[in-house]
Amino acid sequence: MILFDIHPLFSIILSLLLVNGFFNISKFFLKLKFFCCLDNYFISKKIVVFYLFINSFSILLYSFYLFFEINELIIKFSAFFVVLIGLYPPYEILNFFKKKLISNFKIKLLLFIIVGYFIISLLPITDPDSLDYHLTVPYLSLLNGNFFIQKEWLTSQLSGAGEALSIFGLSIKAYKFSSILQFAGLFSIIFVILGINNTKKKIQEEIKIIVCLCILCIPSFLFLLFTAKPQLFGIATNFVAFILTFYVLPLERDKRKLITIFSIICILCFCATQFKFSFYLSSAIIIFFAIIKMKKEKLIAKSFFVIFIFFILIIFPREYFEYKYLSKDILNNFFNPVTGNPLSESFISSLKVGTGNSRYLPYWLFLPIQSNEINLGIVTEILGLSVLVFLINYRYDLIKKIIFSSIIFFILAIPFGQSSGRFFIEPFLWLMVGSISYLGIKKNFKYFLFEKFIILNSLVILFVTFFTIYNFIPGIFSLKNYKNILTKYANGYNLYQWANQKLPEEAVVLTSHRSFLFSEKPFISYNFRLYLTSQKEFDYYKNFLIQKKPTHILYNSQDHNTDSDILKNCRGKLIAKGNDIHEINPRNPFNKKEEKFDVYIYEADLNKLINCKIN
Repeated sequence: MILFDIHPLFSIILSLLLVNGFFNISKFFLKLKFFCCLDNYFISKKIVVFYLFINSFSILLYSFYLFFEINELIIKFSAFFVVLIGLYPPYEILNFFKKKLISNFKIKLLLFIIVGYFIISLLPITDPDSLDYHLTVPYLSLLNGNFFIQKEWLTSQLSGAGEALSIFGLSIKAYKFSSILQFAGLFSIIFVILGINNTKKKIQEEIKIIVCLCILCIPSFLFLLFTAKPQLFGIATNFVAFILTFYVLPLERDKRKLITIFSIICILCFCATQFKFSFYLSSAIIIFFAIIKMKKEKLIAKSFFVIFIFFILIIFPREYFEYKYLSKDILNNFFNPVTGNPLSESFISSLKVGTGNSRYLPYWLFLPIQSNEINLGIVTEILGLSVLVFLINYRYDLIKKIIFSSIIFFILAIPFGQSSGRFFIEPFLWLMVGSISYLGIKKNFKYFLFEKFIILNSLVILFVTFFTIYNFIPGIFSLKNYKNILTKYANGYNLYQWANQKLPEEAVVLTSHRSFLFSEKPFISYNFRLYLTSQKEFDYYKNFLIQKKPTHILYNSQDHNTDSDILKNCRGKLIAKGNDIHEINPRNPFNKKEEKFDVYIYEADLNKLINCKIN
């Protein structure tokens, strides 16, 4: 496997150099006249150009991979070129934080948490989504020479520009590239906030530090920094677009510069949608408010022309791919992340379940409560109480547009989105940034009480980061330690290690466990069984299985002979059974389960499969 044939530290170094290489390359574009529109504003031009460059590069790769062969040699050469450029240190960022190193407890606390989060982004990736498709799709894309989206592998259709960018990293075995990029996203948000100033009145440094601590106290970040999921990078991309829309665009009067800034906003927002489908909502809201400003300046026609051009360049390729290879239903393709499959609707509904709480009583945004009980096992799915900082000394008149944009988000996301705190990070991020304008107006008892709470919350987060680092950091120092971490924390690693030894060399395995990255054999996902409701749907998958010709079926005892195991009467003989092989190994200690499960391998019988019926 690609994850096990290189020393973890060497892979981490390559990943860091790759991220820094992209940052250094983006600096070559700073002198272009196109970006002179940002010269007089607080937002770092380097950050804006970095996000423009890496997002544009991702879309270029993604659009190419969707339709053309992936040439691994060219990708490797290009990746090593970026790594060489990454050897030049990012002095600007280092110098920025050197200035912050003064004898101030809050600043030191902020820096300690940032360093802790950085180390977490270097640790072994063990979450189910990454092992299912965030890393597996890029890996198989390299092996097969095409972007490995499969109609019947439902989660593979959730892959996008983030996974395309991961191909670039995996080509040189920089398998931490994606998670380090997530840290870069969070770091950029903090960097931008600390740089905020106001020409009318001075914003106290302490207020910006408090807001940054509130952001770093969001428990969901503990998960997002520890995964190949490109969500945090997409959040940071849209955050840059948000700052441009609400803090830069309203101040500009030059119509040519307005068009340029609006173009940057559109590029960033459209690119974010190709990293994760859920960003369509926040991106649409940001662009909507940008259009309002453009309308006031009588630039509406040019604005819609800009939108049309970048829609064609950024969004259309994926839509055309879906039309050509997955489904001819254009509208259904656009409004759904998974399409062209009779189980698409059931699968999409399952994605919206989240923690399973009532979506109309959103206490689950702030507290780890599930089924009316406290469940610390879902703490990394909530936002915590620090996001409510905008309520302290609240001034509606100073952030009316931000309030309105957040309300629009909630009105649409509560009924149609996922009932998980991670889905709602963006509107609270907007409100938290808005609170900088009034938070320090009155340093009353309520303010000081909240300040003490945030410091305590920050100390808890710092403890959790140290605890996480203590448990996982051995995995970066040797291959043996890395595999030990996977054995201990990666759900499915032991199962596939056992199965890889038992299955014959030419096996094609139909597997019920979603950690597909660990399979050394060609696999077919058996997870479609969870969404079947009719014989017609099953017949669709039967034809698919007959075409793919699996030779074996792999189960763990959680999935073996259950009601959803539709092949339990249509398979061949049992050829191997492993006792207590599989154990659920969550990273969250509050989710720890000691129970172990047996593992089974059956022969696949295509003759029985042809006549198989749902009971």
